[in-house]
Amino acid sequence: MKHLLRSVVLIGLAFLFILNSAYAKEELNAVVDWAQRVDLTIPVEGIVSKVHVNTGQKVKKGQVLVELDKRIVRANLRQAKANVAGLQASYKETKRELERAKELYERTVLSDHDLQVAKNNEVIAKSKLELAKSNYVKAQVELEYASLRAPFDSIILRRSVEVGKAIIKLQSYDTLITLASSEKYLASAALTQSQSALVNIGDAVRVVNNNKSYSAKIVAVEYADVKTTEKLVLVVEFSSNEKNLHAGTAVKIIF
Repeated sequence: MKHLLRSVVLIGLAFLFILNSAYAKEELNAVVDWAQRVDLTIPVEGIVSKVHVNTGQKVKKGQVLVELDKRIVRANLRQAKANVAGLQASYKETKRELERAKELYERTVLSDHDLQVAKNNEVIAKSKLELAKSNYVKAQVELEYASLRAPFDSIILRRSVEVGKAIIKLQSYDTLITLASSEKYLASAALTQSQSALVNIGDAVRVVNNNKSYSAKIVAVEYADVKTTEKLVLVVEFSSNEKNLHAGTAVKIIF
């Protein structure tokens, strides 16, 4: 009887051990980083007339951050529009002249040379009109680019521009604003080889910060240094609107 009881106890303990192992959770110390971080500039030349944001400020997608003096850009747009209108009239006239030349040629009143001249004039007028239309579109784009807007909901990490700054294209344009997504974050943690066997890309995990838990997804398992291929890093992505969450915050990854 004692042997039977002992066997039952041992089996029960073994079952509890197996059950506990099956539901055991791994907990990793991790550090938060920005999931989306971009340097913004204005890809047209001009003078900065307005700066609407400061470092640390949260902004919405499409919100204007920086504006150039638009007087010259608007003048260029008006000139481009006028050029299109003038060349459209010229092109219509050359088309009419070509039609008249064809009629005269059919009646043997016009020479081959004169007909070819009319055709050439029509081609040249059409080319000038197409170029003017392209310049008009370019002027429209430059007017749009004269206002720098947030590409997504974000937080301003760095403001590197003041009113009066000249934006001049040399080899590249200077960074004016650096921002990062205010909702999407990454968390990275060191991972052992044995732990790496427990995770897969796309798996759901939890990120915990100050007793707050967030749903996260594994987006990468990579080497910390591709040259040594010794240390593994687990990278997860999660969303949060918490004000105190930022790059460098210590969190836990639980899976």
